[in-house]
Amino acid sequence: MPSGCRATEPTSTHEHWLRADIELGDLAAEPVERALLELGAFSIEYRDAGDQPLLEPAPGAAPLWDRLHVAALFGAQVTPDSISGAVAKAVAPDSPPPMHFQFLQERDWLRSWRESLCPARFGGRLWVCPAGSPCPDPHGVGIELDPGLAFGTGSHPTTSLCLDWLDEQSLAGARLLDYGCGSGILAIAALALGAHSAIGVDVDPQALLASRENARRNGCLESLELLPGAEWPAGESFDFIVANILSGTLIELEAALRSGVRTGTRIAMSGILVHQGSAVAEAYGDWVRLTNSAERDGWALLTGVVEQHI
Repeated sequence: MPSGCRATEPTSTHEHWLRADIELGDLAAEPVERALLELGAFSIEYRDAGDQPLLEPAPGAAPLWDRLHVAALFGAQVTPDSISGAVAKAVAPDSPPPMHFQFLQERDWLRSWRESLCPARFGGRLWVCPAGSPCPDPHGVGIELDPGLAFGTGSHPTTSLCLDWLDEQSLAGARLLDYGCGSGILAIAALALGAHSAIGVDVDPQALLASRENARRNGCLESLELLPGAEWPAGESFDFIVANILSGTLIELEAALRSGVRTGTRIAMSGILVHQGSAVAEAYGDWVRLTNSAERDGWALLTGVVEQHI
C-alpha cells in the first residue's frame, strides 16, 4: 500500500482547488491511488483514523493502518462526480466509500501541504528536508526540496527505496543517470552523497524545471545536466543508473538504458509492484541480473551490477 504524500505543482495557476476526502476504511489503497492520479491529482495524502499524517517511516518500516483516510487535491476543472465514479469503479462499484468535497483557495492548500511535511531520514545518513528546514542530524547529509514543485519528496515507497539504496552506495567521484528524474531528488541526493556529476532525464518540462530549481537550492546545479525527452548524448555511460518509473515503461526502456551502461554499472529500479518484478528482471536478463533487493508497502526495488557489457 502506498504511504504518505505525493505532490505535483501544476504549470498553470488555479484560483481554486478541489479537495476530495475519501473514507477508504479497509478497502485497497493502491487502485484508488492509480485512479486518482489518472484523473490528474496533484497530491495524495494518507491518514489513519486518528487523523495523524503518515510521513516517512523509519528505514525498513512499512506502517499499515486498519482503516484509512485518503485526501486528494485536484484542479477545479475536475468534478466531484468524476472522482466519485473513478473511486467506485476502482474498488467498490456497488458500494462506494463515503466521500466529501471542498473547494479551497490556492494559498490555503499550499500552506497546509507544506506544514504537513517534516525532515525524513533514509538509510543511515541521508535526510530530505522541506525547504527552510535544517537537517536534524549534524553528522547527516541533508538536501532541501520544495514540496510544492513536483512529485518526489521521498514520501512514496518507490522513492524511499531508491534513496535508501543510494545511501548504501560508494558514490564518491561517480557519474549517475536519473531516468525519469521528476523533482530531481535522486540525482541531487547522489550528488550530496559524493557523486561527481549526474544527468537527469524526463519527458515532462515541469519536472525539469523542478529539478533545476531543487538543484539550485542545493548548490549542485553545475553538476546536474537536465535533458528533455528520452535520450542522452551518444556514447555516454554511467557508474550508476536509477530509474523510478512504472514497470511497463521500464520494460520499454530496456534498449535505451542498455546504451548507458558499462561493465560495473550499478542499477536500481523502482516503480514496480512486487508481482511485476519478475517481468522487469526478465526484460533486462540479457545483460544484467536484477534481483528484488527490498520491498515496501507492496512495491519492489530491483538492483543489479552489469558484469560484462554487451
